[in-house]
Amino acid sequence: MQEVRQALLIQRLRYQADEFTHLDALYLATKGSAQVLRRDDIGELAPGKRADIALFTLDEPRFSGAHDALAALVLCGASQADAVMINGDWKVRNKQWLGGDIQQLMANHRQAASQLLTTV
Repeated sequence: MQEVRQALLIQRLRYQADEFTHLDALYLATKGSAQVLRRDDIGELAPGKRADIALFTLDEPRFSGAHDALAALVLCGASQADAVMINGDWKVRNKQWLGGDIQQLMANHRQAASQLLTTV
């Protein structure tokens, strides 16, 4: 969602708010991106397409008072999904990664980053 927000903000440098909206940014991130990649199996939730979804709650103070949940999600930039499904399989639920031990994954990342620094 941060990248969707960034796309919106970059477009606002050239276009007025009513000329490029949060819906335009969401389109670019979903169906528009699928078209650029020439992929007809992604980009929208529809029968026969891959089920890739991210779910967010808007229960943080920055989202309070929002009359349009999608606009709030894009304009305020949610930073962590509550649930993520990729190709029909849940990968994140209740903000927890289901793929293994997150602490071990982070340790592996730190080690790989350290090795990368020593080779540069």
